[in-house]
Amino acid sequence: MRRYALYLGCTTPTQVIPYELASRWVCRALGIELVDLAEFTCCGMNQVNLSLEAGSLLAAMNLAHAEAKGLDILALCPACAGTLAEETERLRDEGRRARINEALALVGLEYKGRARVRHLSRVLYEDIGPERIRAGVRRDLSALRLAPHYGCHSLKPKSVFEGSDDPDDPRTLHELIAAAGARPLPYATLPLCCGGKSFPVSPEPALSLVRKKLDDLIGRRADGLVVQCQTCYLMYSGQQKAVRERFGDRPLVPVLLYPQLLGLAMGGDPVDDLGLDLSAVPLDGILVKAGLAKWS
Repeated sequence: MRRYALYLGCTTPTQVIPYELASRWVCRALGIELVDLAEFTCCGMNQVNLSLEAGSLLAAMNLAHAEAKGLDILALCPACAGTLAEETERLRDEGRRARINEALALVGLEYKGRARVRHLSRVLYEDIGPERIRAGVRRDLSALRLAPHYGCHSLKPKSVFEGSDDPDDPRTLHELIAAAGARPLPYATLPLCCGGKSFPVSPEPALSLVRKKLDDLIGRRADGLVVQCQTCYLMYSGQQKAVRERFGDRPLVPVLLYPQLLGLAMGGDPVDDLGLDLSAVPLDGILVKAGLAKWS
């Protein structure tokens, strides 16, 4: 059984509970053991913008805690995965690592450069693989035409993610959707950002980005959008009401996190295992095409 230190980040356990719920169920079903470390804290992404040293120290603390347990990190948040992975790159410099370790020593920690960081989707793609995922499918989802949304932090900077996908022509989420039995839908606005980082300070441009992608999917009659980031989920699912209020009435587009889609394909309970009932957008169409009735 593969073992990882589960890094939830700040947003998922407070605002996107279904992501954690479905991820734990899918990993358990695939033989991935997720170890919870109480010592984990914020990844340092926002702190880096104010102080590189402060942000780096937060990231290094998390890396050191995982390394002390002999575990690599599996992150649900792409931004957290990128932030922690970038720090592993910076800490290859011996002088920098020595300075960081001097601070870490105050709390009894040391980082030796052994812990590796990857996002859940990458672990599923590289360690489990599309073929094994396909072998675990229990429900027929072939009627579903689903658009993949990769998200900015899942692809860039390319060097941090070890070339695992091409930022200009990503394919892994397409393949993961297909492995779950659904049909990945090509569409023009695939590269668009969700606008999540700018939304708190400049909501209008962010909602315009959301509207543009949703309108593209409506025009293509997509059954839904599949995301692999909790912030993208909050924007595309949670802000559809705001988009309708600002830009006019339009059909709702169902949004699924990839672990929810995979869990549905593997026979997970839509409510108890995957949290589909917590969606801000009704998922009736998804359930009907998956051969399931709406929950009571």
